[in-house]
Amino acid sequence: MLERLRIKNFKLLRDVDVEFSQFVPTVLIGPNASGKSTVIEVLDFLSRCASDGLERAVTAHGGMAAIRTIGAKEPVEISSSWVFGWTVESGDKRVWNITWTIALGASPGGQVLIRSESLWDGERKLLETAEDGGRLLYNELEPDEAPSRIQGGQTLSFETHADPQRYEGLWKFRFMLTRIRVLGALSSIPSWAAASTERASARDAMVISTESYVGREGVGLANALYNLQTEHPDAWAKLERAFRAEFPFVKRIVFPPDPGGSRISFAVEDERFSTRRVFASEMSDGMIVFLCLLSLILHPKQGAALALDEPDAHLHPSALRRLLALAQERHPRGRRLIIVTHSNALLDELRDPVASIRIVEVTSQGARIRRLDAESLKAWRTEYTLSELRQTGLLDPSNTSYGKDE
Repeated sequence: MLERLRIKNFKLLRDVDVEFSQFVPTVLIGPNASGKSTVIEVLDFLSRCASDGLERAVTAHGGMAAIRTIGAKEPVEISSSWVFGWTVESGDKRVWNITWTIALGASPGGQVLIRSESLWDGERKLLETAEDGGRLLYNELEPDEAPSRIQGGQTLSFETHADPQRYEGLWKFRFMLTRIRVLGALSSIPSWAAASTERASARDAMVISTESYVGREGVGLANALYNLQTEHPDAWAKLERAFRAEFPFVKRIVFPPDPGGSRISFAVEDERFSTRRVFASEMSDGMIVFLCLLSLILHPKQGAALALDEPDAHLHPSALRRLLALAQERHPRGRRLIIVTHSNALLDELRDPVASIRIVEVTSQGARIRRLDAESLKAWRTEYTLSELRQTGLLDPSNTSYGKDE
């Protein structure tokens, strides 16, 4: 799973280093425009690199001029470290300890150029950039064989070399990147409030497919819920319990097909309206958002990393408490959960705030990310809750540790 993220010159993140907590969510807090959401934007960027390719990932995030920190001359550099297990054909489980680093610049015409790329599995070198700028990819089946040379500077190594035997580490790492899920602003608004009637929404009926997760903005919720119900009954039962506990008038969630049978929607049987079902288009924002978040947090095969930008939006405090209780349970795949929030109430639900909280601050050198000092926080919490500490401004440098070298 995701262990560490080092980011240089990506928007507000001039030089930050984030280590992610095990077994508890990593929660980013801080003022507006400090760079909190940019951390999870980087994760979305990496995911798009793996699924769509570098050029389309850069385009989706506004182009190199928008990605690179304003005024920066140095390349955008992203280094991510991952630890994950993989069961091989013999039935044994192999552990991969992958660190991937890319440095990106721009041509005079603004096109993205790869300045360097490297991939390591622990101490074993899988990919490196030579002194002349060419990239060398090593055959893992034949370590003594001369490395393959990757031509050009606009495609990442896994875009051109996808042999799962010769380049096993590269292939498995790309698969891991595609499993990153990032949920930003949810498109939960009812059709009458939408700027465009063509805009996709979490409320939409869907063509039946095997897609197990909601997409960006919550699109595809009907399929995600349907597949959770059919493929993972234990997780589905937990989702329904949490949903009915928050909305006690709901008897159950159902999936009525359209007359043609190729599309499904979802609806609830509501005790308040015994004559018919209440469809997604008629549900409140809070119901839709809660279902989106539950479907992601409870999915037992959600691997890699799950990043949520302000999940507290639209949620009643009681729904937020239920969500955080489920989010802090031990996940079967050990996936990392990263949350960006402005909610003080969310902080009070954290079981281990010292391990979870990262404070993102604005400095003249760009964003800075720091952790709380355990001893100082223990003393403060004898008299204050975390939300009170935040409201009174006590989560400040006097209550934190920047590290011994600061």
